[in-house]
Amino acid sequence: MDRALAALAPPGLMTGCRHIQAGDEQHLLPAESASIGTRESKARAATGAGRHIAHELLLRMGFADLAVLRGRSGDPIWPAGVVGSIAHDDEMAVAVVARAGALRSVGIDIEPALPLPAELRSVVVAPRDRLGDLGTGLDGRILFAVKEAAYKASFPLDGRVLGFEDIAVDFEAGEAVTSFGRRLAVRFAVTPRILALAYPA
Repeated sequence: MDRALAALAPPGLMTGCRHIQAGDEQHLLPAESASIGTRESKARAATGAGRHIAHELLLRMGFADLAVLRGRSGDPIWPAGVVGSIAHDDEMAVAVVARAGALRSVGIDIEPALPLPAELRSVVVAPRDRLGDLGTGLDGRILFAVKEAAYKASFPLDGRVLGFEDIAVDFEAGEAVTSFGRRLAVRFAVTPRILALAYPA
């Protein structure tokens, strides 16, 4: 999956992934642990796995032992001059970082390669979405992941909370457009998990 994630990345974006393991919460730095509200061990392990990847990527950029705190809206707080995103499902965690000169923002999501439940699909798919010829039975889940990534990429720039209906995805054009006009390039892969990446177009 490392190679699939790297293949999605535009120039300047560093990527990493990790299988979530019991005990991964030990990778949370004290300040990170304090900023994360949940006490449920599985959720903390997933968060720890994501932060562990982020720490390794930041170290490659010259930031040692830097805490990536959780913001009030749940978004990671990156050091000045850095943009990034972290995501996890039940089994895998992923993180991406770049210098702000390379990208203005970025969003990532990971989902299991399973069809989206019908009741959730009706919430996620909006009239302006253009699914093209995905035709895999996974189109709803891919759309879900892409909209999650697009939201994560737009929020640091615009500070607006968006619903699924506020993001229109055109897979043939490879872009998403928010309801207030923010355009984002979107990419995805099924590896076999679904990876989605978004960044300003």
